[in-house]
Amino acid sequence: MLQAKVNQLLTEPACKHNHHHGDKKNRSCSQQAKPGSAQGGCAFDGASITLVPITDCAHLVHGPIACAGNSWGSRGSLSSGSNLFQTGFTTDLSEQDIIMGGEKRLYQSIKYIAQNYQPAAIFVYCTCVPALTGEDVEAVCASAKQKLGLPVIPVMSPGFVGSKNLGNRLAGEALLDHVIGTGEPPTLGKFVINLIGEYNIAGEMWYVLPQKC
Repeated sequence: MLQAKVNQLLTEPACKHNHHHGDKKNRSCSQQAKPGSAQGGCAFDGASITLVPITDCAHLVHGPIACAGNSWGSRGSLSSGSNLFQTGFTTDLSEQDIIMGGEKRLYQSIKYIAQNYQPAAIFVYCTCVPALTGEDVEAVCASAKQKLGLPVIPVMSPGFVGSKNLGNRLAGEALLDHVIGTGEPPTLGKFVINLIGEYNIAGEMWYVLPQKC
């Protein structure tokens, strides 16, 4: 399913390379990261950059401890409320987990976060190792959501599927599949405006909003 999603996202009707035929079609759009090469970020990195600025949620990195380097302190986001996003969570998969499977460890981590931090939701980032070993991260998230009564959102963006840019898009797809349309605010206010692409890197939006005296 992940490969089908990636293929769908890499099909760019407006891309000039799609105007070519034969083996040139989609060539530049479908480049994937190569282990050991400098790629300017992997898909997991791009997904975390997109979603970690959601400040009242927990962001759980399912993978070895090295991947957790992207889970804390990498974004200069600001918050007028919760600072939960600044806490890094990881399942810290060991060699034993890789051999025996880390799904149980993932569920236990989700349960621990839910009980001790009471987040509005938990984003679970699937990294390269559990993707390569074939763990059903989406099923674990669905089970945890049902048992804990809390949105648990799988972000299927292992680094090897592509670049940071593709990771941005996979994060957006996770929002479309699991978040957008699932609820409405109690009041919509006088004007209903959707801000597209406001990453909250350092609270830039606050600089253009009217200042209260």
